[in-house]
Amino acid sequence: MPLSKENRMQMAISAIQNKKIQSKREAASVFGVSEATLRNRLKGMKSRSETRASGHKLTDFEEEALVKQLLDADKQGFSIQPQYLREMAQILLHKCTQDSTATIGVNWASSFIRRRPELRTRYNRRITYQRAKQEDPKVLNQWFETVHAAIQEHGIHEDDIWNFDETGFAMGLCTTSKVITAVERSERPRTVIQGNREWVTIIECINSKGISIPPVVILKGKEHQAPWYQEPNLHPAWKLTNSANGWTTDEIGLKWLKQVFDPFSKPYSTGAKRLLILDGHSSHQTAEFDNFCKENAIICLCMPPHTSHLLQPLDVGIFGPLKRAYGKLVETMMVAGNNHIDKVDFLHLYSPAHDQVFTGKNICNGFAGAGLKPFDKGRVLKKITFQLRTPTPPLIEAEGSISSALQTPQNPRQIDRKVRSLQRSLQKKRTLSSSPISHIQHLEQAAQMAMNMNLLLLQENKVLRAENERKKKKKARTHGSLGTDLFMSVQEGCERIQQLDTQLNAQVDEPIPVTHQRAPPRCSCCGTVGHTIRRCPSK
Repeated sequence: MPLSKENRMQMAISAIQNKKIQSKREAASVFGVSEATLRNRLKGMKSRSETRASGHKLTDFEEEALVKQLLDADKQGFSIQPQYLREMAQILLHKCTQDSTATIGVNWASSFIRRRPELRTRYNRRITYQRAKQEDPKVLNQWFETVHAAIQEHGIHEDDIWNFDETGFAMGLCTTSKVITAVERSERPRTVIQGNREWVTIIECINSKGISIPPVVILKGKEHQAPWYQEPNLHPAWKLTNSANGWTTDEIGLKWLKQVFDPFSKPYSTGAKRLLILDGHSSHQTAEFDNFCKENAIICLCMPPHTSHLLQPLDVGIFGPLKRAYGKLVETMMVAGNNHIDKVDFLHLYSPAHDQVFTGKNICNGFAGAGLKPFDKGRVLKKITFQLRTPTPPLIEAEGSISSALQTPQNPRQIDRKVRSLQRSLQKKRTLSSSPISHIQHLEQAAQMAMNMNLLLLQENKVLRAENERKKKKKARTHGSLGTDLFMSVQEGCERIQQLDTQLNAQVDEPIPVTHQRAPPRCSCCGTVGHTIRRCPSK
């Protein structure tokens, strides 16, 4: 049986190293291999089977460390999302190569998961109930006819279409997302949640030109609290208000129309009238609400019931990504060790989520998806047909396949056992034995994995320290009531906090009055406290 090319190459290398053949050209000719390849192999170049593809930017040890980190996080209930996996790989690449310009590809995470048999991606989204399926083409056609007639009748420009709605947040709940789990897991992965279900309502309003006006945050409470307005992430133009249960009311809806929508939307108006699209909530259907709209050239159109997920731009393009962005920030805060999300934490998280989602592109896509700009009802009618999909069966790992990580020491006890085995092999002084070499390779793998895990733990500690510092600043904020006004901007709240701090400092500077207490009576005979002349023993 003829020898393979690699076997002939190994024989040529052995002949030169043992000085049986002096010339490399002669060795290549005798064993029938390439002279250039033989010279490169003698210089230390590995064979093609021993080298990794050029697209693999991380080493085997670094990838093993990532796999271990992913599986550990999955067991703890904090399954890592693919985008976070890419960030972890980026950290290892920068630290190990010392090259700040080296980057991980956009699709690296998905490719990494595909080539690792012990990993897979699954959605951890829970669906408790489905939206009522009243998607009737006749109802949708009638709605678009109504919108077109209103635009033609009142001469409304396509850039003067507005949409506003309320959306609710349970402060301590994170959204479902795609996470990485072990391939042998049969049930759907579960995410540990904080559990605070106190309700917060947000009133948002967007325009067909891609503009959004400042939101109104409705918090549960009776009075405005000073810590709400000391959050540095909040924009000065935002409005904060409160209600008994954190929901909107008729009074709040009317105040929003007068104090927020009308003054903030007028500067962006192209024509004389504005079209305001809303749902059938009771706070939008009061007489005062309707009269104010008529007096200020605001044309209101109410969508058919149970169709907001198709016809409302906020539902089509904004609220879904907004809640996902907020849920990811809540999950990040929980991973950092915060086990309670309160109102101040909600304001701290909602502001970056709002800035991330409320972009001109997303807003315009919401109006386009709702068929309003450009005016296209066919885009909505295509959505009323859905197809049931058969779930893909889980991947089954081939029998007998053993991960290379099982051969690598994973804890100090296994390392100690590997060292003792290496010592025994060296004491036997076996020649041409590969056992000591394999032990050294396993110890090298353990050391490499320990260093890579150390890098990931350093990044995790950095996040924990930053969260701890934020908590310290949160505790040091001023506490107190700022009044019972219905609406209050962030700038107004900061001014009242300064007044409150001034009053507190003035109270501290005032001298504390000293109260004088009368001395207890003494016996006039012996001078003992509490004795009387009649009962004095010396009398």
